[in-house]
Amino acid sequence: MVEAVGVGAFAMAILGELALRGSAAPETAIFLVLALGGAAWALVAAGRALLRGSRVARGFAVTWQLFQIFGGLAVALGGGPLWAAIVGWTVVLLAVVVIVLLMMPPVIEATTRTSVHED
Repeated sequence: MVEAVGVGAFAMAILGELALRGSAAPETAIFLVLALGGAAWALVAAGRALLRGSRVARGFAVTWQLFQIFGGLAVALGGGPLWAAIVGWTVVLLAVVVIVLLMMPPVIEATTRTSVHED
């Protein structure tokens, strides 16, 4: 859920900059806002499903974290300023922590104790 808020805030920042400052490529900004909005919605849906004990949502959450790792590594190793490398490695570290937490026995038990096939 925290990541959904972050992704949504990023989308709103892009939208705000588009509205206040304009853009050389407004169609790209609009696409990014829609894509990030969709990602935020999917993260909220996955978070809610995890709270209900869905094992499918755990798979989605791990997949999202893998994307976070790839993105964080791209930023960290991209040769940009020091702050970008720090942000990139922080994203990688947080994503690894979330994956480890998602694979802990209590989480696996909570998301596999019920099944849609049970009567």
